[in-house]
Amino acid sequence: MEKISLPQLIVELSDNSALYNQWYKESEMKYGNLPSQTIARWMVEVVEPIVEATVALNSAPEKIHEVVKAFYLESLKLIGSGLAIRYEDEYKAAWLLMAQMPNLVVKFPTKTISLLNDVLLNLHMYAPEKTMYWCKLIESSSVEIKTIEDFKIAGRMYAWKCGLAHLRARLKADFAELSENLQQNILHNLGSDKNTYDFFEKPWPNTNTKFEGVQGGFKGTTGFFEHPPMLAQIGEHIFVTDSKSSYALFADQFGKVLIPAYSVDATYIVSNSKQLETSEKWIEKINAEMDVSTISSVVTTKETLVFTLQNSYFLYLFSLENA
Repeated sequence: MEKISLPQLIVELSDNSALYNQWYKESEMKYGNLPSQTIARWMVEVVEPIVEATVALNSAPEKIHEVVKAFYLESLKLIGSGLAIRYEDEYKAAWLLMAQMPNLVVKFPTKTISLLNDVLLNLHMYAPEKTMYWCKLIESSSVEIKTIEDFKIAGRMYAWKCGLAHLRARLKADFAELSENLQQNILHNLGSDKNTYDFFEKPWPNTNTKFEGVQGGFKGTTGFFEHPPMLAQIGEHIFVTDSKSSYALFADQFGKVLIPAYSVDATYIVSNSKQLETSEKWIEKINAEMDVSTISSVVTTKETLVFTLQNSYFLYLFSLENA
């Protein structure tokens, strides 16, 4: 098996071998038997390139120890939990991004790893097929990411691009905090040809009524609902429930997500749900022949229409004209 070749990393692991062995044994007590070959390969293929990049910025032994310690302990957690095994390619690609941003790792090794892992967990939950795409987007901005705040904001921007629609509300304020170079880089990667106000304020790029897809589904087939759902607008947000679980719905041009709303009672959502009272103009634009009696609940905001149908487990979304 390929072995570590970076002299500074070899010295650190050798001089502090008792400590690293202790941490390994403590992790085995927590996670059970750890695959030593997997750890060794991870150290060579992932940790070593990151440490090498940081050494170029700061080669002080105490700084090397701080960085290597952080990456070793976090590697044991990642492998012990099974994440680095089940999602090896995704975590490897994501962690290697840190080799391109060594300035962050030198200053905040544990915090940078934690932020990265948090994004990956959210992507696995809401947009698992977009993890590698998110990594490519961050990579394309890595030269302009100078601070830990840059990393946080760019990470959120690109998670939004990958479908995490609930993040959009805070992005306009986030965006204003970035340097002009990073702003232009991100806008280019997001594919925006609008001014920033329209881009972050308006959920849909089109100006005509258009079907934007469905969200939900039966829980037995990786959906969300055990019973046909009902929805209601409460305050500024759209909530939906199947009478057992409650969610907040977020939807825009990049994706649709249902976020658990544990503090909102299902009966409260149902009591605030509204049925269609009049045949509004959007019915004709959606489907002139639609049987409106099958609509069980409906919410119409300034820019979005959402409704549920009797005996259906899905939410139906439309962008509205003149938004």
